[in-house]
Amino acid sequence: MFVRLAFLAATLTLGFADPAAADTAVLDKLKANRLAITLDKGTLSGPGAAPLLQASRQAQYVLLGEDHGIAEIAQFSSAYFNALTPAGFTTLVTENGPAVTSALEGMLKRADAVAAIARFDAAYPDSIAFYNMRQEAEMLAGFARAAGPRFQHWGIDQEFLGAAKYLITLMLTQPVNPAARAKLEALRQMEAVAYQKAAATGNPFEYLMLSASTEELASLRPLLAGPKEQTALCLLDALLESRAIYQKNGSQVPGDGDLSNRMRSALFKRTLAPRLGVQEQKLVVKVGAYHAYKGNNPLNNRDIGNFLAERAEGQGHTSLHLIVLAAKGKQLRFAGTGKPYQPVPIELDSSAFKLLASAGASDGSWSLFDLRSLRPGSRKLAAGDIEVFNLINGYDFALIIPEGSASAQLATP
Repeated sequence: MFVRLAFLAATLTLGFADPAAADTAVLDKLKANRLAITLDKGTLSGPGAAPLLQASRQAQYVLLGEDHGIAEIAQFSSAYFNALTPAGFTTLVTENGPAVTSALEGMLKRADAVAAIARFDAAYPDSIAFYNMRQEAEMLAGFARAAGPRFQHWGIDQEFLGAAKYLITLMLTQPVNPAARAKLEALRQMEAVAYQKAAATGNPFEYLMLSASTEELASLRPLLAGPKEQTALCLLDALLESRAIYQKNGSQVPGDGDLSNRMRSALFKRTLAPRLGVQEQKLVVKVGAYHAYKGNNPLNNRDIGNFLAERAEGQGHTSLHLIVLAAKGKQLRFAGTGKPYQPVPIELDSSAFKLLASAGASDGSWSLFDLRSLRPGSRKLAAGDIEVFNLINGYDFALIIPEGSASAQLATP
């Protein structure tokens, strides 16, 4: 799966029966309830479209868990989300930091939204995660148009690796005192040097967010003590927290990778929670496949999918969780700072995902599976494969695209 740096998935077992037995039993069940779904000119049709859309429109939260960088998944997401706007889904939640997402939200209200995103990406490299791909940017722009005046875009992730330049630029627009401004100007110069080194080596750890010392960055904090400087302070804290998550993710210390994943999951929830009110709006949430699970995900975390499932249930609502994967093909991935993204072969990294792929139709059509029908007796059905068990209980529907093609990187107009 395309992620920030790397995921280390632990191999776990429920401790009973033979996983090979699960393959046959689950495969038979999946094939028995497989429905075709078709995407044609931005519209979903086929036997699977109606049950998926009906269940989705009745939910308070719809979560789409995906493998990133695949054009067909972005195109499906666009048709799917746009079909939900008449049911009140006008707010989209994605994996970007709040500061950059706020900038994206403004761009998406313009007629030249995709071109504006491309220009922003050129000015602030590696500040946008995923939506610097053409099909993804078009999905955002299409949803903004479909949602109309009520459109909102919320980012709940850490700021991306190269976002220090944008965060410093934003801080300099705030009413900060002369000492803080001088420090920010010095950091801006440091960031320019750091970017040149990162681009020369291709190493994202040379970006200022990760290469500057904690002391250098944190020394700005006491300079932002005034009541009018709280916005700048929040932006600094976002930079520092993003840095901490990335540092743990890239650490060679045992356990730090797991800690990074937990820190990021907690940030998702902490960022989203204040925006949810008693009479909150319906949300569509587009995140990586591991994040949208109810219950435990393959990293043994309870992520944003579980958070929203629990919240919906506590308020008498429902959440709808859909995983979308391509069985094979190519996806676009980050290939280094200053380097063009590269298409690479799709590699499904879970026994459950591989099982879904093998259950897909052999005629090249897209296959939708209602996983809810597998839940009675799911422990016995999984026969010891924790990934299969968690998938059945963590997702309501699964869509398998037989072959994906790599998204295209946005080019500056």
